[in-house]
Parts: sequence; structure tokens; C-alpha cells
Amino acid sequence: MAKIIVCIATCNRPQGLARTLESLGAQQTQHSLEILVADNDAARREGMAVVEKLATRGYRWPIEALLVPERGIPLVRNALVAAALARPGATHIAMLDDDEAASPGWIDAMADTASRWQADVVGGAVLREMDSQIASWAARHPLLAAKQRGQSGPVALVDSTANVLMAATALHAMGPRPFDDRMALTGGSDKQLFTRMKRAGFRFAWSEEAVVTELIPASRVTAKWLLMRGYRVGMTDMMVERFHKGRLRALTSEAPRIAAGFLVGSLGAIATFDRGKRVERLGKLYRAAGKVAGLAGIHYEEYRKVHGA
Repeated sequence: MAKIIVCIATCNRPQGLARTLESLGAQQTQHSLEILVADNDAARREGMAVVEKLATRGYRWPIEALLVPERGIPLVRNALVAAALARPGATHIAMLDDDEAASPGWIDAMADTASRWQADVVGGAVLREMDSQIASWAARHPLLAAKQRGQSGPVALVDSTANVLMAATALHAMGPRPFDDRMALTGGSDKQLFTRMKRAGFRFAWSEEAVVTELIPASRVTAKWLLMRGYRVGMTDMMVERFHKGRLRALTSEAPRIAAGFLVGSLGAIATFDRGKRVERLGKLYRAAGKVAGLAGIHYEEYRKVHGA
């Protein structure tokens, strides 16, 4: 039986956090679970309040909240990892976001995949649920589609902590601050860590059965948000490349894709009257522009604004 510490970073999403914790309370599992929540809002502390309320009512699992006053996603994740690894007997650390709900068999599916494939890191499927009616053009956009791979098994890399299980031994090996503080509000510190893990020889797997559902607010279903998300992903992907390869090697390897992004994105957008296709094609241009920004050291801090409740 594994001892799994489930870690959740939260900021200004008390309703989402309550939904996440409710789903964890309904887990059908043979493993030992503990829940850690890190609140990244020193002023309102809404996440702390949600945890305190649940704890006083007799939450199913041992649960604790900690405050991380300085804003930044990797700062919160590092605080969670440090607290989780300090728990006696912890074998794994799981992470999901405060706008996600886990399916009842989520944690066992993650642990079973880790055991079956001898994986140090396991990623899982993320379904999407809209919190309001959305336009048909937006519903077709790839960034709003479910994140699935079709089957479980070994994969080359897992790139997100939105639904992940990590072996405690692997995290220990990555040092006291495994998530990169330089990426405080840009995003991408999860992909940076997993790229480091891959280079260190750790193994990855995917669990199609370990499903969580992300609630998408209306503020994320706009052309502007979708385009800027593409820009941000391009930027942080290139930051990771630059950190590991240096600026010149990163530019040399990515230059053809950047050029293709600008060309296909601009010409493709002009060539269609379909709004959905136009936004999707422009997204290629924005992603290419983000890669240029990442190479140049220009940082777009997407996570200064919190979406959802």
C-alpha cells in the first residue's frame, strides 16, 4: 500500500478548491492518503478558510493548509513538495489543480500505472467542462479539447502537474527546490522539472483511466485568451529549451518551426472566413512569437490574473 500525499496549489478559487477536495473525499482507494493545500494569497486566505471549514467538519483524510505569501506557482509547488516529503513514510506525491475534480478511481489508477510500468512520473487524462454555454467556434479549439492519449503505458515525457503522480525518491533526487523559481508567474515550471527528470533518467507513463475534470470559466473562452495561451506556451517551451541547451542551440533547433508558425499562421488565417479556424491558425503565429520572446528573455506573466472562482 502506497502513502500518497495529494498536493493542491490554490489562489482565489475557494469554490473550485472545495469541489476538488470534495472529489478527493470520495476516492475509492486502497492506499493511504493525506491532503496538503498551499494558499498563495496572503491577503484573503480563502483557501485556508476552505480547509479549516472542512477539517472542523471531519474531513475523510488528514488535511492541512499552509500559506505561501510570495506569489508564484513554483514557489507554491516547492513549499508543497517540501512539506509532503517531510511526511514519514510518504512514497508518492500527487498534484492536481484547484479547478479540477478527480474521478472516484483516480488515485488508484495513477498508482496502478506507476507500479505496472515502473514509472517515476505518471500523468493522467484531463477532461474539460465549461461553466457556461460557449460559441461553436470556440468549442472546436484544441486548447479546450480533452487531454487524452488513447491508451495507458510508457511515454517519453509528462509535461504538466494538472494531473500527476511522482515518486518521492525521484523528487528527492531533484534537490530541495525542484520547481524553477525563475518561472514564478509565467507557467512552465512543471515542464521544466519533468525535462530535468527525463535528462536524469527517470521514467514516465500515462494513465488514460486516471481522469480529472477541469472546469473552464467563460473568461478563458475568448479569442484573446486562446491566442495569448498559445503565445505563453511557446514562450515557456522555449525558456525550457534555452535553460537546457543555451540560446544558440535552442534557436538553431527551433528556427524552422518558428518560421513555419509565422508563415502558416498568418497565411492560414487570411485564407479562411471560419472564425474557429482563423483563431486556431493565428494561434500558430502567436506560439511562434512566444518562442521568439522566450529566446529573447521576454516574460509574459499569464498567471498574474486568476480565472474562475
